[in-house]
Amino acid sequence: LGVMLTYFSVKQSFALTIITYGAVFGFGIGIAYAIPLACCMRWFPERKGLVNGLVVAGFGGGAFIFNQVQTAFINPDNLQADKEVNGEKYFVEASILDQVPYVFLLLGGCYAGMQLIGSLLLCNPPASEEEEKLLDNEKKSHVSDDESDAESAVIYSREKETKLDENGLKEEQKTVMDKSSREEQEEQNDEEVNFTPAQMLKSKYFYIIWFIFLLNGQGIVFLTTLYKAYGQTFISDDSFLALVGAFAAVFNAFGRIMWGSIADRWSFRVAMLTVCTAFTALMLTLQLAPYGGKALFFVYICLLFGSFSGSFALLPTATAKCFGRKYLSINYGLVFTSQIVTAPLGAFLSQTLKSSIGWTGLFFMVSGFSFVAFLLTVMFNAKSRKGFEI
Repeated sequence: LGVMLTYFSVKQSFALTIITYGAVFGFGIGIAYAIPLACCMRWFPERKGLVNGLVVAGFGGGAFIFNQVQTAFINPDNLQADKEVNGEKYFVEASILDQVPYVFLLLGGCYAGMQLIGSLLLCNPPASEEEEKLLDNEKKSHVSDDESDAESAVIYSREKETKLDENGLKEEQKTVMDKSSREEQEEQNDEEVNFTPAQMLKSKYFYIIWFIFLLNGQGIVFLTTLYKAYGQTFISDDSFLALVGAFAAVFNAFGRIMWGSIADRWSFRVAMLTVCTAFTALMLTLQLAPYGGKALFFVYICLLFGSFSGSFALLPTATAKCFGRKYLSINYGLVFTSQIVTAPLGAFLSQTLKSSIGWTGLFFMVSGFSFVAFLLTVMFNAKSRKGFEI
């Protein structure tokens, strides 16, 4: 709805465009984002990182198709931006500008159709492994049709056997059985720990995750919105820049799968520290791209998209591991509220500071945000109930 309404707002004012394409569209994404993640993690609870990576890979990889669709629709003749304002180039050709409103109708129609198909495919698993295990245990210990009578009979039987056995063999057997039952119960308890949103808001780990997303989000907003503008400062080929965006989307998609798998293999902390390190180093050296021309710019943008993609796979994984799956849709929605601050702050800083600090200054600023996220990740020492690093 927000995308299609932008057909009207973009012809009226920038403020209305912010409302339709920024607020309405963003609100819709926020509502729908966590639902497929929560659903898929119910199917594969032991591979949360990989599952999250696969789901959000579609979100990131969509640009591989739609970058090409937008460019082919708006600028089929590959005309070049020829008006420079404050170091950035803009299109002024009427044939290009007239197509812009209509592309929102095209995209809105595509999104609506894809979302309808996707929502029809969503469903919860028939029963969790824990539930099936409990049902099997009940069948094995079944004595009568009444479950409470069966439980009482088993307890009474164990106590009677203990009293009758003078050698203590039955007592030892009962102890082993009780120990096994406790271990099974601890396993089940480990799976059943779920924080309500109110409980989560009292945890320091929620705020660490929230600020990591906020800080890394600055780099994401900066790169996705301005990589093309930076490329135009030394590359005069709109089709090539669209191609860079398309392949960067592929790295974005597969990067999410890779980072999710790393979190499953080691931990969220190890994976996120690697993400922050890679993104910081690449942003600090992005100013070298013009020296290598198109090829080096292509490599840099693809690697940057592949590195920042980790945030989208790792943060829902950390939320699920820290606070459980039962309330994940709401809990991750609260984590995602960090982007309410990220988007306008990133746009404000980029536009306000660009004229004074230039591209190099912006690169250093964004890498600084990522470095602070690195430090916050170092502070993230949450453990599972079994003592393993999350």
